[in-house]
Amino acid sequence: MIQHIINKNETASPVSREMAGLKEYFPQCFNSQGEFDIDKFREAIQPQVDVTREGRSYDFLGKSYARMLSSLDTTTVIRPDTEHNAKPENANSENIYISGDNLDALHHLTKSYAGQVKCIYIDPPYNTGTDGFVYNDKFKFTAEELEKKLSISPDEAEKIIAMTSGHRASHAAWLTFMMPRLQLARDLLSKDGVIFISIDDNEQANLKLLCDYLFGEENGIGPIIQNKLNSKNDTLNIQKNHEFIYCYRRSQVVKGGKLSATLGRQSFAEKTVFKEGDKYFYLNDPITTRGEGGTLNSRENLGYTFYYHPETKDVKVLEDYDKELAKTSNDESVVYADNLDLINAGYIAIRPPRVRGNLGAWTWEMDRAKDSPELMVKKLSGSDSYTIVKRTFISEDDVFEKDGTLKYIKETISNSKSIIEFSTNDGTTTLNEIMEKSGLFNNPKNVSMLEYLISLVDGKDFTVVDFFGGSSSTAHAIMNLNAADEGSRKFILVQLPEKISSTKAAYKAGYRTIDEIGMERIKRAAKKIKEENPLFAGDLGFKHYTLEEVPQNTLDKLETFDPNVILSTDDTLNMFGRDTVLETWLVNDGYGLGAKTQDVVLDKYHATLCGRHLYLTDADFTEDAMTALVDRYQSDPAFNPDCIVLFGYSFGHNAKDMLEKNKPTINLVKDKNIIIDVRY
Repeated sequence: MIQHIINKNETASPVSREMAGLKEYFPQCFNSQGEFDIDKFREAIQPQVDVTREGRSYDFLGKSYARMLSSLDTTTVIRPDTEHNAKPENANSENIYISGDNLDALHHLTKSYAGQVKCIYIDPPYNTGTDGFVYNDKFKFTAEELEKKLSISPDEAEKIIAMTSGHRASHAAWLTFMMPRLQLARDLLSKDGVIFISIDDNEQANLKLLCDYLFGEENGIGPIIQNKLNSKNDTLNIQKNHEFIYCYRRSQVVKGGKLSATLGRQSFAEKTVFKEGDKYFYLNDPITTRGEGGTLNSRENLGYTFYYHPETKDVKVLEDYDKELAKTSNDESVVYADNLDLINAGYIAIRPPRVRGNLGAWTWEMDRAKDSPELMVKKLSGSDSYTIVKRTFISEDDVFEKDGTLKYIKETISNSKSIIEFSTNDGTTTLNEIMEKSGLFNNPKNVSMLEYLISLVDGKDFTVVDFFGGSSSTAHAIMNLNAADEGSRKFILVQLPEKISSTKAAYKAGYRTIDEIGMERIKRAAKKIKEENPLFAGDLGFKHYTLEEVPQNTLDKLETFDPNVILSTDDTLNMFGRDTVLETWLVNDGYGLGAKTQDVVLDKYHATLCGRHLYLTDADFTEDAMTALVDRYQSDPAFNPDCIVLFGYSFGHNAKDMLEKNKPTINLVKDKNIIIDVRY
């Protein structure tokens, strides 16, 4: 499979991904040679009505290179941490931790999780000039290769080589680094998915333009400003007490013909319940408003009066005022004329309360208020005055008793404020406490802030991805949330195993790479959550995988491999490892990390079954194994894989020919066309 990817990458271009999408949705725009016809495409999307379109280009040095990187498939393999993953707390966990380059990880993840991730949070490098960010990627293209691949000038090719070789940080380098990662992140999001990106002033303007380009301006939900609650005088002119959290959705979601909210803050309030006959209800706010539109001058139709008899509880709704005078006057004695018959009969006039000295207005139309059982007269506490409130009727089944009083839990969904207050110092304090050591990681995110952001996403059972995992604050937040509301949220974290300097406190504490800190933090947080919530039975483990580049000596073997020579199982699988080959294939085929597999014994040969794929990795596939495979297809109705995958380095021509010759027999039994997929 790695050899296939290497060959495919040789022909990749900056528009490979886009062209693949066009082929899927606009096949009529490609000729028989697979060449794209722009005129046919214009015709396909030409609207019926001529419109004038206005647009702008978005360019930066390295943009074409960044687009190409999103098209280049990863040549890494996925090595499972079998010892860690087999531990009881991790064996059935759906949480994932990946040690490796996040661009490689995103390429792998899109093969199994595209369109399935509801929330992404990332805290990328800020490019402050002091945060150590330089773009030094692993793709060692020559200037001549870039000229050809990107159709650019020699001068531009040289600039890109310099920019991506770690010589210096720049805005263009940061954008080139971020663009392919955000492009792949967008592919991961579900239709109702959302991404949160923390950033500061150094790149926030560039980030917004990039996200507008990748996600579409219409999908920008807006920046949330984090007040960091720090009073550090760290700049010459204006203190930087804030950061930005940019929020973009994958697409607009329309329900019932209306645009549906992507974010919503769920909250619960305990309401006192009242009983009237066999009906139960709780009280809401008065049917008034204190806003600009709440005056009678602006809403002259909503000044009617409720006449209420305190003893009989009778209510009459009358229009007892002059609507024309109501438009200009705020003198109640001039605008209103009391119904003296009702007043003399013991009724009390209840009118809208004043708004900043002006006569007020109700929020309900009079006709609706007259006959509604939802409205109720309520006496104001500590006063002889009354107001009109709306009551909400509820089912008796939802009512419970607490301290002798009937109660009801009301769930509400509200939107987020644009400014939120979460201290950066609290993020450091939380990490120090959980790790029992200070100075392990600079500027860890506030866990409570991440809980807040994730709680804005609807539901309790979805996957959250963070591909700048850092100290694993995101994983900590998700486990906290699940313990608090019995949710089943899952996380996928990615962190580069960046080496720690021997002068750092983390190195002296025994950590050699950043991902070691992140994984240890998850373990400690899980232990603390379990101790504080002994009845919580949710997922507090994680499976660990490492992305590994194929060594050069292995690549050399692949280049010189002779399919006529059958290698031993040890010679072939030791190049990668059986578990590594299978895990990489399973993700490539869409089954995800940690997919459940079944061992299939064919005589003495062991194959692996997952879904519709049967994987053959070992070299010793004999005629007896072939006979057993055909018998299994014939005798077991539940055994129905339609794709047999071979590890090409383990199989010579004889074994492949044997499978091909028996393929018609299997096809006849199962009434399908079995695919034999040889991978290198």
